[in-house]
Amino acid sequence: MVNPISAAIGANPLNLRVWNHDYTANRKLAGYIDVELGEEFGVVLGQGSITVPAQHPLAGRIMQASYDVVPLTADNGNGWEWTGQVVDPIAEGKPGRETITATLVDEIRHLQYTPAWPSTRTPLEIQTKRDYQIAPLHTAAIHYIAENFARTGVPAYIMMPPPRLEDKSPHVDIAAKMTPLDELLAPFFERHEYHLDIKMWWPGKPFPDGKMVALVEGDTLHRQAALTLAQLDLVFNPRGRRLFEPTVPGLLVQVKKPRNREHVRFATNGRGVEQIRLSGKSPGAVTAIAGGKSDDWINELMSLSIDMAVQGILVALGTMAGPAGAIVGGVVSNILAQQLTDMLIAYQQRKDVRRAAAMGPFHPRESFTSSSAGALTLDTAALTERKLVEDQGGQAIDLTLADGVGITLGEDRVMPNGKMRRGYQVGDRCTFHEHLSGTTFSDLITGVTVKDSVEERVRVKPRVGKRRNASNPWLDTAEVLGKVLNMQQDLGLSG
Repeated sequence: MVNPISAAIGANPLNLRVWNHDYTANRKLAGYIDVELGEEFGVVLGQGSITVPAQHPLAGRIMQASYDVVPLTADNGNGWEWTGQVVDPIAEGKPGRETITATLVDEIRHLQYTPAWPSTRTPLEIQTKRDYQIAPLHTAAIHYIAENFARTGVPAYIMMPPPRLEDKSPHVDIAAKMTPLDELLAPFFERHEYHLDIKMWWPGKPFPDGKMVALVEGDTLHRQAALTLAQLDLVFNPRGRRLFEPTVPGLLVQVKKPRNREHVRFATNGRGVEQIRLSGKSPGAVTAIAGGKSDDWINELMSLSIDMAVQGILVALGTMAGPAGAIVGGVVSNILAQQLTDMLIAYQQRKDVRRAAAMGPFHPRESFTSSSAGALTLDTAALTERKLVEDQGGQAIDLTLADGVGITLGEDRVMPNGKMRRGYQVGDRCTFHEHLSGTTFSDLITGVTVKDSVEERVRVKPRVGKRRNASNPWLDTAEVLGKVLNMQQDLGLSG
């Protein structure tokens, strides 16, 4: 069991606690100057900061983040929690009056430092080319996380996906080759609007129902054996009791679909809204050009044509050219080949005709993206389409709310007067009314920032809308076909 050590100085509405590095003891962190906690939707690192006076009883523990793992947790008592670590502390100010400021990062940080090995169950010296997964997103994501956490020894409880035939998440095609797990998974979670929830669990906290694998004890072989056992249990006993139960502190990893909470209604001029920020991204160019390199077969055909032309000239000159003519011809052939390389069919372009017509005659015209692949490859085609998608523009809404006034961060809550106060979490699909344009729409809460300071009560800033635009079927198809061709090359099937 956890051994709590109380240190109550000042207010602590977010129940901040600083832990030892194995989560077996903690102290309450009250009396701070200010704290900010960020949580993001998908597979995006949530960040924040904390500032304390140098005389604070836990100032020394915070400064230990320069050489030790310093965990920090928070919760608002209403179903919302944040767990992560203190990093990069800085102490500055006049001697005797210094303040300490540190960055806070959530548990996605563990994915940043866990590369997805091509072959997780063989030594580093014996690796396949890639770890391919063509599977539902939920199944594929848990595969990569579980295999690599078991390999590296990150203590974790990983909730298993549904049985393969029951997994209704979108099918994806992922190829891993030493890519950090967050970079590997983030594009797919963003595109298909799924959320990876990673929070620290310790004894005494509730634990979700369902099949899971415990990767918290033993050596690498023991953890991999436990994972194999959990995978077999999911196949042959999908409705039975799970094989493992949580015992010691570890990361709780879950893949979640957005909750449909459209009955939770936000209004930009509603009760408890202190400030709004509508951040728009203007549309970019309507024509995307990519390339800079001709396909190899085009360059080889060009070089062959030059050689044949030079040889034809030498044959026509006959004995007049002599040995010197052959040498000169070779030099000329090489020079021409170098000058004409990557000159023919080295670029391709795609145009968003509808957007060009809608924006009038003075819209942004062209953009260019360099490509190391040939102009006629699917990789280059996907680059042009991705650029058009990113240049569509869009809008996000940030609201600053006084927490608990009207709507509260967390779960639904019944007030003393019997009324229901609706709650929300990152990844919920809610309804929003934007009073400036009079439009009402439903969208995901893609991020939240919670801030508390000595000067004002807790403020919550939910963000509505994506930072980037989504994909489209053509782009998805191009990227999948490109990966199929890469797989063909890896398997040695290409000519």
